[in-house]
Amino acid sequence: MKLLNQLILIFISSFSLNTQLQADQDKKIKNNLNVISIYQIEDESDAGFDFFTSQKPHNCGGKLSNRFRSYSDHGEVNKRKFQLVLAALNHRHKLSIKSHGCEGSAMLVGYIGISL
Repeated sequence: MKLLNQLILIFISSFSLNTQLQADQDKKIKNNLNVISIYQIEDESDAGFDFFTSQKPHNCGGKLSNRFRSYSDHGEVNKRKFQLVLAALNHRHKLSIKSHGCEGSAMLVGYIGISL
């Protein structure tokens, strides 16, 4: 009985650790992304937007995906993020992002940066 309890404890511990590792992996910064398109989600002044990259660097939605989604509660912040992604698309700069998890097949984006 003691062995069974230990095995159950080990199983629960490894499951919890694996879940935490997956959550941490989803929140990593991804660098050198090439933007290939941008889409507005809704027809509102402070609506979020989706953008797509040439690579499929995440597994949101259960399969490899190149869809990223950005929202902000602040209209000005949302505009700046959109301008950064648009500049990366127009000038072929590399994009760096930090994830906030998944929403369907899209990776939610917090931090956005561009570089040459």
